[in-house]
Amino acid sequence: MDAGRTIEHYKLQAGWLAPSRHYLYRRSGLAHCRRILDLGCGCGVISDELRRVSGQPVLGIDRDPEMVTAAREHFAGNEYMLADERALARKGMRFDMIVLSFVLMWQKRPLPFLRRVRKLLAPNGTLLVLAEPDYGGRIDYPEPLDFLKDIFSGHILQAGGDPFIGRRLAVLLRRAGFKAEVELASCLGFPAGVPAPAWEREWEFWQELAGFSDATLKRILRLEKSAAARGERLVLFPVFCALARPLPGR
Repeated sequence: MDAGRTIEHYKLQAGWLAPSRHYLYRRSGLAHCRRILDLGCGCGVISDELRRVSGQPVLGIDRDPEMVTAAREHFAGNEYMLADERALARKGMRFDMIVLSFVLMWQKRPLPFLRRVRKLLAPNGTLLVLAEPDYGGRIDYPEPLDFLKDIFSGHILQAGGDPFIGRRLAVLLRRAGFKAEVELASCLGFPAGVPAPAWEREWEFWQELAGFSDATLKRILRLEKSAAARGERLVLFPVFCALARPLPGR
């Protein structure tokens, strides 16, 4: 996957969820944190936002060397490492705030993962889960577009992820030893403000990821444009977020 296309996708996705993120930043006191970790940073879009809000360089880590390279090239104000939570624990590193965004959905064992993340937090540290989706609750209208949730869910399942992780977020955090406030980050509507060429490139991005045919891509674009022109296009897509702190003695 071309790095430029990946960054464009993450920027578009980040724009949709920006209001809920900044709400969490204010509530969590991000502006006063000094040691901030973006765990599963991808190409660095969120890492750079965290740096701008906090005024501090952020450590971003990811398991994908291509993403780490892209982050270093495009968002150079932070430090990026090819690493995971186990590597940081071995170094004895601790953070005032740890941020996850679309990360739990890719963990084969999310509960042990969260327990390891908890041990990376400094006393009184905060975990921000910015976004975890639940594609099972997605609604696409008109009805001929209802098959879209199956495309997304099928791709994520095939890639080893959990497209329904959002509904489990509160339970996972509690079992991992956190006191958490879990909320609905967003129910996205049709992104009418996105220029048509950018939206077509977004669907081409998903075509490359999910591997559906050119005929399916043409069908999606035709149905979406037609529904939007009639003022009927609707997307409701639950994405969950959480502000969590470790329970004492855990």
